[in-house]
Amino acid sequence: MFYRFATNFFFLCVLLVLQACSSENMQPIKVGVVLPLTGDFQIYGNAGLQGASLAVEEINASGGIVGRSIELIVKDNQTDPSLSIQHARYLIQAEKVVALMGPVSSAARNAVLEEARAMKTPLLYGIDYEGGVYDKYLFCYSNTPDHYITPVIPDLLKKNGKSVYIFGYDYIWPQNLAKVLTREVPKNGGKIVGKEFTPFGVTDYSKTLQRIKDKGSKLLVLILPGKDGFEFIRQFNSFGLQGKVRILAIAADESYLNALSGKDLEGIYTGLHYFASLDKDSSRHFVQSYQKKYGDKNIPTYSTVAHYQLIKLLATGIESAGSLDREKMILGMENQQLVTASGMAQSRADHHFSLPMFIAEFTDGQLLVRKNLGIVNPPDQRTIQH
Repeated sequence: MFYRFATNFFFLCVLLVLQACSSENMQPIKVGVVLPLTGDFQIYGNAGLQGASLAVEEINASGGIVGRSIELIVKDNQTDPSLSIQHARYLIQAEKVVALMGPVSSAARNAVLEEARAMKTPLLYGIDYEGGVYDKYLFCYSNTPDHYITPVIPDLLKKNGKSVYIFGYDYIWPQNLAKVLTREVPKNGGKIVGKEFTPFGVTDYSKTLQRIKDKGSKLLVLILPGKDGFEFIRQFNSFGLQGKVRILAIAADESYLNALSGKDLEGIYTGLHYFASLDKDSSRHFVQSYQKKYGDKNIPTYSTVAHYQLIKLLATGIESAGSLDREKMILGMENQQLVTASGMAQSRADHHFSLPMFIAEFTDGQLLVRKNLGIVNPPDQRTIQH
């Protein structure tokens, strides 16, 4: 009798274990998202979340990954690095996410990366940054300076004049972009006539605008994305500089069309890896899918595409690993070709991408591609020194 009881008890335990394992294998694969859905960089955070959500919807509709669906666990970091750390820690420890996505600013990214590294969790980053950051647990679908400063500056100097003024936020990304510009502008026969950085939340730019005018600037490189940049552009135009000084606005995308009038934006240049106006079937298909989900009045941006592709890259890594083993996933995400809305992109051993790049101009209330730069393959980011 005791033998029969022990045998039955053993088989019951085995059954419970198998049921638990089966239940665990049916649970969604969780991805933690830490993006600014409010605050100074909310336009980039919201666009990124939309791209990631669209990719998840497509993957789940086609059967998921290794037989499981994906679920995004979303936290708003409010453009705050300290809040980013709290969210990242919670998502890894409490939600058991397999990867993190975000944030936007370089300061927040570096803070979250420390948590990701400590917890051996991949961090997927989809925004422009200063370049030169390599970590085993970081993957960047990002424009770096060698994507859009090095190839764009010769063209703009030739067309707009040789005197360049640099104005941007006072933190890592604009400061390091300024270093690249200080190298590239003289190399192409230009001259840096002024350079300054500003804190967030300034409301009066009149002194800066007067200096831009007094220096005889012909090209202004504006590294002031978000709502402060919108206000600067309004004041720039009111000051009478529109048409006299060309603006190259770093990270300016289709979201500017909703924030400023066509007249305010007229003539501003930008360079990115994706524009919705691209004359490509792949882009038209992406816009169609995006607007089916988010409405005809919404336009996808480069942040949308970057975060969409990072989810696709993660799916590729998981499929390659055949499991949620993070070390195998990371290897599976390296050296992958992705078919994107703007062309082929290649993930690399330095966890960055070779990307198709374009120059576009705001004109007549639209953001239109003016030049296709082809696939830009920056130097290995492990070799970059700042």
